[in-house]
Amino acid sequence: MKATLKEALPAMIPEYPVEIAGHHLTLRFDVNINKTKKGVKLQFVLKDVPQDPRQLQQMANEIGTELQEKFGAANMQIVYDVENPYKNVIGFLLPLPSLANSIIKNVFQGEIDTEETPAEEPATQEIPPTGKELPPLKGEEEPIAEWIKKMAGLKK
Repeated sequence: MKATLKEALPAMIPEYPVEIAGHHLTLRFDVNINKTKKGVKLQFVLKDVPQDPRQLQQMANEIGTELQEKFGAANMQIVYDVENPYKNVIGFLLPLPSLANSIIKNVFQGEIDTEETPAEEPATQEIPPTGKELPPLKGEEEPIAEWIKKMAGLKK
């Protein structure tokens, strides 16, 4: 099974060369496995990491400003990932409620109830069990998550 997953994993994490805020980077999409920050991760992978952390923060600010403009124009929220553990990645998060609202509004032409959709820290709420989902087996969730990261080349 591991050989099959290993072969399929690169296709599951799409990467695209992009130019944003005057920087040529690789944009990797992924999902956040942290239950308190559910959403789609946008990871801007740097080819050359600046030695000066102020330069890296300046790049993050420039990219964040452009993303705020573009996502704001689409009525979507984008959040800088302050807990990004990778030195060669500038990370952002598209919160799940923002993505869901956009799909409801643009794909299904539905109305969005803005009072029920939290604007600040939308992913911190636990979703009540539906009866169809089972909790992960104790002790198995962490090794699987670590193995997935390793296979994706995100953790050594």
